[in-house]
Amino acid sequence: MYKQTVVIFLLCFFICVSCYEVPPAKLEAIWPKGLRVSVPDDGYSLFAFHGKLNEEMEGLEAGHWSRDITKSKGGRWTFNDKQAKLKIGDKIYFWTYVIKEGLGYRQDNGEWTVTGEYFN
Repeated sequence: MYKQTVVIFLLCFFICVSCYEVPPAKLEAIWPKGLRVSVPDDGYSLFAFHGKLNEEMEGLEAGHWSRDITKSKGGRWTFNDKQAKLKIGDKIYFWTYVIKEGLGYRQDNGEWTVTGEYFN
């Protein structure tokens, strides 16, 4: 009986853990230049952003942008590139990675197109 209880508990634990989905990343073009990528803080210990401008990612490659963020600010985990020059119609291909409670989770195959909306 004890073994069955442990097995059921472990199965439920692994099913619940594998159900976690990384929230979609929020990408923003900054005026006059810059890129900001963020996700809400959900108890992570790390957020990583990997992306390329106007070129599709080949699997889980590092990309042009490849940064690990180790601290959240203002309730968000944020990657900033103050030098990125983005034009309307540019497309960013990306993937993100977070560590939550010691386990890693990815959001793969992200795509975002620069529209006319810029932020400061």
